[in-house]
Amino acid sequence: MKTYARIEAGVVMEIIAPMADDEGHDIPIEERFTPEFVATLVDVTDATPMPEQRWTYDGATFAAPVPYQPTPVEILAANTSTRDALLASAALAIAPLQDAVDLDMATDAEKEMLTRWKQYRVAVNRVDLAQTLPIWTSAPSAS
Repeated sequence: MKTYARIEAGVVMEIIAPMADDEGHDIPIEERFTPEFVATLVDVTDATPMPEQRWTYDGATFAAPVPYQPTPVEILAANTSTRDALLASAALAIAPLQDAVDLDMATDAEKEMLTRWKQYRVAVNRVDLAQTLPIWTSAPSAS
């Protein structure tokens, strides 16, 4: 019993499993499909590992798909967007605390929280935006 892969433009579109009749005999692929369709098939019965959909085929070898890798420009854009959102959040937290300090109305807890938010903002601003997976500092908690 044979297993086939249907190939289009060098990509495995589907795997066609063997089919047997009521007596357990293999039904040849040529009896199941048109000659034009059979011409797009590759026998993968003995392939190791067995190819799957979306694998590539170069006429001799199957290869698993390579996961998408973002470009440096995409990485920079995504990290810049994250940084800007974190800085905006920090600015919203800092503004009322800074107002309280500027007006000599801040409690000791508010002064401490202002310092922690400013330290956070500096840390976020120093993250290397070219890294694939930068480590973002956690925002201060109200404890």
